[in-house]
Amino acid sequence: MNKLGDDMVMVEKEDGGHPGMNDGHHEQEMGDGEGNWLLDDRMKRMIMDLQRHWLTDYQQSREKLLVEMTEKLHQEFLSDQQKIRTDLLTQFKDELDTTRSELEAKYRESLKVELAKQLEKHKRDLSACKKKQWCWQCESEAIYHCCWNTAYCSVECQQGHWATHRKFCRRKKAGGGAPGASGVQPQQQ
Repeated sequence: MNKLGDDMVMVEKEDGGHPGMNDGHHEQEMGDGEGNWLLDDRMKRMIMDLQRHWLTDYQQSREKLLVEMTEKLHQEFLSDQQKIRTDLLTQFKDELDTTRSELEAKYRESLKVELAKQLEKHKRDLSACKKKQWCWQCESEAIYHCCWNTAYCSVECQQGHWATHRKFCRRKKAGGGAPGASGVQPQQQ
């Protein structure tokens, strides 16, 4: 639309006819010789009202569509975030389970190795213990031997145990007295 004056607007003719009104009134028309028509104030107001109405409808429709698109995009975003979060949690759980399984397997292997070492050490220690004799009185390593199953770590232990042992001592029965081979003579109490 081009404005020619305060009360006239220039409109292009589409089909070569004259613009008309719905109320049956004829507009003041003037041709400029190039297929354009001039309209009066009434027609100008109607066109401007129609334009305002269309612009208002356009703005409202546009805002409504923007709100709907924003809500849809927000929902898609939330959905994508939830999917990503779920995927990451699943991946993390799988990795955690794998790591836990690997660590448990390594721990079991290290326990087997440690158990084998401890069993071997126990066998060595047990073998060493079996080769030694132990004091009948205090269970320390014995250095004095009395008879077939009785030994002592010191003279004090031998003398302290002699009251009980003399009833069963084989040296006494065989040799007729207290043990003398070890050089330790128990004292009578």
